Amino acid sequence: MKSKSYLQRLISPRIGFHYFQDTAHYTNHDLVTWLPKLIQLNAKWIILQSDSTRAIPEQFLSGLINKGITPIVQISMPLPNAPSAADLQAILGAYARWGVKQVILFDKPNMVQAWSASGWSQQDLVERFIDKFLPLAMTVAQSGMTPVFPPLQPGGNYWDLTFLRLALQSIIRRGFSNLIKQMSLSAYAYTFGHELDWGLGGQEKWPKSKPYTKLSDSQDQCGFNNFEWVQSISRTVCGKEMPIIMLGAGIKEPGIAYSPEVQIEIVQNILERLNNIPETKGISSYVQCCNFYLLAAEPGTAERSQAWFKSPDEAMPIVDFLTPEPENTDTPPSTGTVESKTSNPVVDSDQSLPIEHYLLLPQYEWGIADFHLDAARPFILKHHPTVGFSIQEALLARKITVVGGESSFPEELLDQMRLNGSIVDRISGDGTSIATQLAER
Repeated sequence: MKSKSYLQRLISPRIGFHYFQDTAHYTNHDLVTWLPKLIQLNAKWIILQSDSTRAIPEQFLSGLINKGITPIVQISMPLPNAPSAADLQAILGAYARWGVKQVILFDKPNMVQAWSASGWSQQDLVERFIDKFLPLAMTVAQSGMTPVFPPLQPGGNYWDLTFLRLALQSIIRRGFSNLIKQMSLSAYAYTFGHELDWGLGGQEKWPKSKPYTKLSDSQDQCGFNNFEWVQSISRTVCGKEMPIIMLGAGIKEPGIAYSPEVQIEIVQNILERLNNIPETKGISSYVQCCNFYLLAAEPGTAERSQAWFKSPDEAMPIVDFLTPEPENTDTPPSTGTVESKTSNPVVDSDQSLPIEHYLLLPQYEWGIADFHLDAARPFILKHHPTVGFSIQEALLARKITVVGGESSFPEELLDQMRLNGSIVDRISGDGTSIATQLAER
C-alpha cells in the first residue's frame, strides 16, 4: 500500500460515485450535506437514481453541475411493463433543460429479477427488451441527451455478452444505426474476488471463454475488466468503439464489500489505472468515467456495508486516505478503524451555497399574498430562480432576491446573508413599485 499523500495525488477527471440507491435524498439539505463530500473526494461524476414518475429536483442537479460534477441519471424500470416513451417525455425533457447529458435506461435486464415471472419466461427476451428500450432511447436522443444502454450483470441469468450482442444487432437490423452513433454503453466493474487484471484484454485475448464454463487456462468477463469485453462486442457488431460508463467499482459484487484495508489497495490500483500510471494497466480513453460504489446508504439497507460514508461524520478509512489534511492542524492521523471519523474538507467559500438563485417572498401570519406571486411571475420566467418563503433555504443560495421591506426582512438578516457569502438584492416599496422593479430586473 502506498502512502496517504500518494493516493491524494491520484486525481482524475474520470472519478465518480453512485449516490444513494433510492430517490429520497434530493432535498436542499441533502445537497448541502453531500456535495462537500463529493468535492472532498474529487468526484467529477455521480450516478443518480430517478423515479419514472417524478424528476430529481432541478436545484439538486444544478448544485452538482455548478460544482463541475456531471450527473448521470439512471431510470430503473420494471419489465416488461415499463412506462412508455410518452409517459417519460415530460421528465426527460426537464432533465435535458436542466443540464443532464446522459440517461441510463433500465438496470440488469439480463437478470430474472428485472422482469415479471411471465415476462421472463416468454421467448425472444432480448427482442422484447429492445421493444421497450428503443422508443425510450429515441426520446432521450431527441431531447439532446445521450441514451446509455443499461449495464448487464456479468454472467447473469441470461449470458450478458450474448444479450448485448443480440441487442445491438436488433437495433441495427431495425434500422436504428444512427441511434448507435448517439449511444453509450455501461459496464459493471465488480471484481467477483478476482485480481484487477482478471479478464484483461477481453475476448480477443481469451478466445476459449464460453458461457457458464470455467476453464483452467482461460478467463472471462466476470471481473473489473468487464468493460473491455463489452467493447469487444461493440467493435464486432457495430464496427466502432462506443463510450463506456463504468459502474459498481471497488466492490466484489452487490452485497459483498472488501475489508477496509483491502479496499484502500483496490481503490489505489483503480486510481492508478485511471491516471495511466507507468507500470500499471491503464484504462482506455473510451471509458468516460469510473463510478465507485457507494457514496452513502441508509442504515438497514442491503448496500450499507459498501457505503464509503456511514453518516456525514463517519466514514470508511479510504475517505481519510483520499482527504487532504486541513492546514495548521495537529489532528493525529486516522487509527484505521472500520468506521473512522473524517474531518470536514477545506472548501471554497461558496461550496455550501448549492442554489444558484433564490427568490425569497414574504409569508404573513394569515398566509401568502397572491399579489407577490402574480408580480413575481415575469421575474421567475426570465431568471428561473428557486422560489420560496424559507430564510433557511435562501441561505443556501449564491444570489438572493428578497421581496419585502424591513418589516418582513430586517436589514440585519440581509447582512447575515451577505456574511454567509450570498449576493443580496432587496426589492421593496408599494405594490406597483415591486411589480415594476421585478419586471425590470
